[in-house]
Parts: sequence; C-alpha cells; structure tokens
Amino acid sequence: MLEQKTTLSKSSYPYPRQRVFGLFLIGVAITMTLSTIFGTNKSPNALIFVLGYTMSMVGIMFNKKIRKRFAIGESTPLQNKASKFSMIFIAVVSPIIGMSLNRTGNYRLIWLLILLAVGIHFIPFILVHGKLTLLLAALLIINSCIGLYLSNTSFVIFGITDAIIKLFIGIILFNLSPKM
Repeated sequence: MLEQKTTLSKSSYPYPRQRVFGLFLIGVAITMTLSTIFGTNKSPNALIFVLGYTMSMVGIMFNKKIRKRFAIGESTPLQNKASKFSMIFIAVVSPIIGMSLNRTGNYRLIWLLILLAVGIHFIPFILVHGKLTLLLAALLIINSCIGLYLSNTSFVIFGITDAIIKLFIGIILFNLSPKM
C-alpha cells in the first residue's frame, strides 16, 4: 500500500492539494490557538487572528513553492469551482455576521457564528480535499453549535477546541496524503 502511494502519477490521485490543505489547517490551528490564548473569555485576539490567517493563506495556500513541493498535480475545474464558491461564501458571510452584530457588543456570539460559517464553508471542500473534510466540517459545526448553546461558557473552550480539530485533521491530511 505504501509503495502504491509513492508511485502515483500526477493525475491519478483525486485530491492533488490535500497535503497543502493539511499544512494550511496546521497554520490556522496555530493561529487560532495564539489568538484565543491572547484574547478574552469572549473572543480571540482579532489582530493575531487576522495576521495569522493571512500569513497561512498567503504563505501556504497561495504559495507556488509550497504547492510545487507538496501538491501532486492540479485541481480539476469542478474542484476550482467548489473552492471559489466556498471562498466567496466565507468572504461574504463573515463580514455580514460581524457588521450585523457588532453593535450588540456580543463578540462571543459573533466569533461563534463565524466559526459556524467556517465549518459550513468547508463542506464544498469535500470535493477538493476528500472525505476527511466532511469530518472537519461536521466537528467544527458541532463545536460552534455547542458554544452557541452553552452561552455562559468561555469562548476559550470553543476556540481551543476549534484549533485542536483543525490541527488533528491537518496532521492527518498531511501525513496520509500521497507524496510525489
């Protein structure tokens, strides 16, 4: 089985950027951990989150050297459409959540709803990165819903849980994906 994984042609594996996505999840998990630790009991530190997320996106997902080293081919047109849809979804929904609820001052609610939106936005990525992405989406959605339900519980619990889920799935995706 291991021998098969190492001898794959660039076009035979259906999720060519799975390892890159695993690295991205690890970067975002580190970001969420740091922003939660340096945040409050109601929300993560937004500056650390934005900087870390941007660094992970630019430094990993959009980095041609990283893709060349860790990807095993190019995405299909369907995968590109699913990625674009998902990215547009999160780019539209997150600011709407923030702008709609910012006046309430309930930053815990805002961040939990954003984490819920992030979980939902991973669903189309199942086509791009495989079935483990469904597990990722489901666990993130469950975590944020529990956080919304347990309204008196510190955000720190759900922020760290979010980070652990992303780290765990990221490590699995990185290590179990075929290598070229």
